[in-house]
Amino acid sequence: MLPSVSVVVVSQGRETLLARCLKALSQQQRVRAEVIVVTSDQAVEYLSEKGWTDRVKVVRMNDENISVARNRGIDEASGDVVAFIDDDAVAEPGWLYYLLQPFVDAGVDAASGFTIGRNGFSFQWKAETIDAAGVSHPLAVPEDRISVFTSKPERAIKTIGTNMAVRREALLALNGFDPRYRFYLDDSDLAMRLAARSAKLAIVPMARVHHAFAPSRRRSPQRVPKTLYEIGASQSVFTKTHLSPELIQSAGRDFCKAQKQRLIKLMQAGALGPEEVAFLMVTLEDGLLDGRSRKAVERGLVRAKADRFFPLVDSQKCAIFVQSGRIFGRKSLNQRAKDAVDAGELGIVIELSPTALYHCRYYDDAGFWKQRGGIWGKSLRSQSLFRLSTFQTRARAEIRQFLREFRLDGSDHGT
Repeated sequence: MLPSVSVVVVSQGRETLLARCLKALSQQQRVRAEVIVVTSDQAVEYLSEKGWTDRVKVVRMNDENISVARNRGIDEASGDVVAFIDDDAVAEPGWLYYLLQPFVDAGVDAASGFTIGRNGFSFQWKAETIDAAGVSHPLAVPEDRISVFTSKPERAIKTIGTNMAVRREALLALNGFDPRYRFYLDDSDLAMRLAARSAKLAIVPMARVHHAFAPSRRRSPQRVPKTLYEIGASQSVFTKTHLSPELIQSAGRDFCKAQKQRLIKLMQAGALGPEEVAFLMVTLEDGLLDGRSRKAVERGLVRAKADRFFPLVDSQKCAIFVQSGRIFGRKSLNQRAKDAVDAGELGIVIELSPTALYHCRYYDDAGFWKQRGGIWGKSLRSQSLFRLSTFQTRARAEIRQFLREFRLDGSDHGT
């Protein structure tokens, strides 16, 4: 039997994306889950207008510190497991069901899934480890089953903050997230502390979320940084906490070099000017200096579970509505999908144009999944650039692929 789960979503200044994230969470299949939203007063008003405050637990918090916010969410959690997802991410319908599978083993403390980028096909993160210098390293795992590891301090199995779950007992033992990490490396620090306890951690490739990297006060819609201050501060805290003192200085140089190379690539692409690169490097140095002086703070999570488990979903299994059509019928396609979602179904739309355009896949604000692209264009990036096909053949192939990737039952849908 799967454990109960509380999903914590932290959000600041992105109300429409938050509502989209919650809509996808309300479509999770075969799990008993509550959702806790930690967000600003302004966002609470927006959620109230949209009817979400009657369906999720809400914690008001106007300060921008993701670690403190996640701890506030954990305090309100009634589930045996606490899962985390970002407000600019959407979960596939089977995300929680698969992410919870490893916790059937009482010895597993944490799990992390795979994260897909903005085109809906390419992976943003798969499995990784992280070392004491804060450097991530790819970890090869089978992509059709769960892998369980005993994490080691010198190379911890990395938990990805937008797609992870941790047993509540383990979070209590670690006193939750460290408030010195206000934006960056908060999840990696947790992974390192789990590793220090030789915790068992699972990688679950089937538990997938789609992450957009939405704009914020720290980055533009094109993912160009506006400041590197908190990144630098968190890096200093991380190495000071986990790295041998004699290695900290060289790790700092390597980190600065890597950040500067990233900025130069953005400059070469025309996204930054030389003066902006210089300014950002100053913010990085200032942040590194600040991080060195940040003191560990006393913190403690509420030991007892919150009294009320408030399920947003309770072991539901929705019917699946799949509709394919041509770009010229987009309005009708979208409306039928929206009607199906309003009727309690999972909606999927395949929209094809008479072109060789690449396909993209995304979650529509109306609550259905959509894939669009050319009849002769490629969807999976491993496919050939041009695929000769008829509309019907291509539509059927993409429906099969969609259902297979999302692990949905193809016998329970209309076309």
